[in-house]
Amino acid sequence: MHHLQTWNPEALGLASKAVLLGLSVAAAGLLLAVIPLGAELEQDIGLAWLFAARGPLAPPRDVVVIAIDERSARDLGLQDRPSTWPRALHAELVRHLELAGARVVSFDLIFDAPGVKPEQDQVFADAIRSAGNVLLAESIRRDTLRIQGADATSSASAVIESRALPIAVLHDAARGSAPFMLPKESRVDTYWTSLDDPGATPTLPVLAFQVFADAALPPATRPAPVPSAKGPPSDRTLLGRYASGESRYLNFYGPPRTISTVSYSDVLSAARAPSPAPDARAGDALYKDKAVFIGYAAATPAGQDRLRDDYRTVYSGANRLDLSGVEIAATAFGNLVEDRVIRPAGLPWHLAIVIVWGLALGSACRLARPVFAAFLVVAASAAYGAVALERFADAALWLPLIIPLGLQTSLALFAGVWLRYRDTKREREGIKRAFGYFLPQNVVDQLSRNLGPMTRANQVLFGACLATDAEKYTTLAEQTEPGRLGELMNEYYAHLFVPVERSRGVVADIVGDSMVAVWARTSPDTDVRRSACQATLDIVASLDGVNGSGGGDSPSMRTRFGIHSGDMLFGNIGASGHYEYRAVGDIVNTASRIQGLNKVLDTRILASAQTVQGLDGFVVRPVGSFLLAGKAHAVSVVELLGRRGERDDTGTDRALCGDFALGLQAFCERRWNEAQAAFAHVLQNHPGDGPSRFYATRCEQLQRDPPGEEWSPTLRIDSK
Repeated sequence: MHHLQTWNPEALGLASKAVLLGLSVAAAGLLLAVIPLGAELEQDIGLAWLFAARGPLAPPRDVVVIAIDERSARDLGLQDRPSTWPRALHAELVRHLELAGARVVSFDLIFDAPGVKPEQDQVFADAIRSAGNVLLAESIRRDTLRIQGADATSSASAVIESRALPIAVLHDAARGSAPFMLPKESRVDTYWTSLDDPGATPTLPVLAFQVFADAALPPATRPAPVPSAKGPPSDRTLLGRYASGESRYLNFYGPPRTISTVSYSDVLSAARAPSPAPDARAGDALYKDKAVFIGYAAATPAGQDRLRDDYRTVYSGANRLDLSGVEIAATAFGNLVEDRVIRPAGLPWHLAIVIVWGLALGSACRLARPVFAAFLVVAASAAYGAVALERFADAALWLPLIIPLGLQTSLALFAGVWLRYRDTKREREGIKRAFGYFLPQNVVDQLSRNLGPMTRANQVLFGACLATDAEKYTTLAEQTEPGRLGELMNEYYAHLFVPVERSRGVVADIVGDSMVAVWARTSPDTDVRRSACQATLDIVASLDGVNGSGGGDSPSMRTRFGIHSGDMLFGNIGASGHYEYRAVGDIVNTASRIQGLNKVLDTRILASAQTVQGLDGFVVRPVGSFLLAGKAHAVSVVELLGRRGERDDTGTDRALCGDFALGLQAFCERRWNEAQAAFAHVLQNHPGDGPSRFYATRCEQLQRDPPGEEWSPTLRIDSK
């Protein structure tokens, strides 16, 4: 029994966490599956995707649509309103279909009022009675009944629906009549098989299916007459199976006119064409033993807008052409004949899929690493989608898609990745707490990220360096007790550290009143330079807020800043068992020299021109080219004045920079008299401008003691 004691507690803990996430994902799926929103999403998005991915089906062979369209109206010289057409034309059409051998003819037209020429109603009725297989459509009339309350001050209303039958002469002649209603306000996905009335009146496609099936039987074996508006349904007929008051999903065959469609005028032309063999039309294969549906079916969007018997479906496309009502009726009939009605997975199966999928995927995403979890989710989703599509195309079985692939997959992946990140972060925090007492923070961060051992920590990176120095620190140190000085400097550095850390920088070194901060990446990055400039301006704002408040014991020290960027070395520097992890190299030294240049120019923030090159959002002015102390190459320096939009709204900075630039250009071109005048003009408007005062003094010296031809505008600065 010793093997029972070998369970790893960490493994058990992770397994329990995986199961917990799986149960959570399954529960989220179940919650969405049992509320109406889940069913709406599956129908609106999932069902539409399945139809789009499956593509059109071969149209049913037993169905033909005769379209009353705009071309028919034009060819026959009639109005676009088919309700006004002579009913003698319909009689002629019925007689032709009788001769052609149509098994059932369904008019998806309303004949609840006498025709324009009432005498033609009898002609139409005679043709219907002769054919013996014609079905007519009924309409549903909705009347609002207002009920007055007993107190004569309150009232209520009720909507009463009743069937509007075809006129008596046509109704008595027809094999049957039935309604066929479809919603106009949303996408049509279903149809009713019967009305929810005591007689369970079948709808037009179901009644047509009954007549079609009866006509296929030998006369001796045919069931009782077709129940319709003339009588209750009988369980001896197929209506006992289909006229059950339920709604069924339509298995659309494709976009408009996918089902075999013939224009009304073409059928009449064929009926009127002379033929040497009078019985030739009776053998017409186009209609023989077929179910024929007659109704409005426009061929173009313009005609559709006039006829207005169109419905939005999953195949409503960019061409604005929708399926007509008669095409939907023919689709419903074709589904019944081929027994290819869309069957949604039952609620038990739906819930089982959601539970199993959520539990499996959630557990796997919790256990796997993020990259493998993403691969697993993609592979599993593709496999499930392929199975769902195959079942839909082959067996018309509709499996849920949106909840498992939309909600649960996303939830499992993101929750698994986030929880793995949280676990890793907690582990790193533990490492940082353990080593933070002994190593610099940047080294601790590197160790916590498992970037390599300390012996390989040295590396060259691209970075930006900020060097700072506080004025009059020596005086403050002389006049302040050491303990209090430490408190003041801690408060002072708090204003420097927070903006640096907020901008993802690292404080690399602190000596007395000076700080060196760096921002680094493995390759040149504009964000590194921008972060250094942003952090510097944030530090200035923070210090100015303290210095300008005049309250408290916080130190009031003016700080100078220098910024430079380029390649620098990060690593362990030292010997004899004493090492410090820091940034070293020419970039750090140059940033320090640029910081010192502030004392010469009486400025606050200076940066190398290459640091601000290409950065937008800052107000800067070039202040010249300088050969700094200990440097062999000159550095172009700019003054960082502030953020654009905060400094130059009044145009003051634009004027300052423009006037100074004119003076600097004249200085570089040895026009020292003009340069001095330009700098004097700047000082009139900005008496405290240090760079203008510096160059004005230089211009005076150069005018008194002109240099030789080898003179260069680059200024040599010997002080640090």
